[in-house]
Amino acid sequence: MSKFIKKCREEAGLTQAQLAEKMDVSVVAVQNWERGRTKINLDRYRDLAAVFNVPVNKLIKEILIEEDKSRPDKWPGFLFDNDINAIIDTLHLNLAQQDLFGLLYIYGAEYLKKTEIDIDTFEDDLKRIPYGFIDRVGSIQFINQAEGLHKVIKYVKSDFLMKVLRQNPDAEFNIKKLPKSLICEFIDEGYKPIDDTDLYCDDSKKYEVEDGLYIRIHMSSARIMLPILEKSGAVHITDGWWSHPIRDDIPEEVLSEILKKCGFERDLWEQGYYKDRYNIINVRSGLEEVTDYKNISQKGEEEHWMWEINDKGRELLEWFRDP
Repeated sequence: MSKFIKKCREEAGLTQAQLAEKMDVSVVAVQNWERGRTKINLDRYRDLAAVFNVPVNKLIKEILIEEDKSRPDKWPGFLFDNDINAIIDTLHLNLAQQDLFGLLYIYGAEYLKKTEIDIDTFEDDLKRIPYGFIDRVGSIQFINQAEGLHKVIKYVKSDFLMKVLRQNPDAEFNIKKLPKSLICEFIDEGYKPIDDTDLYCDDSKKYEVEDGLYIRIHMSSARIMLPILEKSGAVHITDGWWSHPIRDDIPEEVLSEILKKCGFERDLWEQGYYKDRYNIINVRSGLEEVTDYKNISQKGEEEHWMWEINDKGRELLEWFRDP
């Protein structure tokens, strides 16, 4: 916004003193606006737009863009390794790339329908874009926009991206700066996993998809289980490793949250309906990174496998709780 005000003032042929006089403010106030030290009150937008002869909406859009760039980074990088975080750093779009995505979405681009990582480009889909759009932005700039967009839609599901853009169409898309609720949704179901069914029979494809997102945390499950595990402490969950059944005497509050986490209805669970899935593998699924499952018995003693929140889980709890 500060650079935009200075640009408009110069294009209008006004000095800082002249703009200050027209806006009935001090020269220092105008200087602070242009240096980004202070913000312009909302009630002055209309007057400023009249002085510069620009639409009020354009001024508001510039404000939104500036505020968008100043949004804090909310990505829980502590959950992931450097390779994943490096990919996440690239998942952002500018407004021109978002406009191109919208056109591809409207014209039914096949690439946007993919729900898993695909090494193919979307060159054929780009041919769907009307020539008028390409002519307006310039062919080279269009190619640059397409390359930048491809780096994002390779990893981000189109429906998730469209949902985010429709909520705030004037903000630049950046995974790391989304609200925490949307970050959780992206981690749980908004990214494209790798289809690794044929990796072992096609060495060339294996190399291409090594930079995929291998995410092992499920945020919705963590929201349910971590608070209760923090409160209960270590739970004696089984008497043997993963193949052993969950004990019948685990605390009721833990059992209740397990049923919720797994989506089990208590009546059906009591009837044994979920017997094949009521085991530590399913109960702990999506929580491997933030909980520990270990045997605390000594050699030769009866096994006691305990389940508890770990340090990374506590850090995630703090992330959930921090506004």
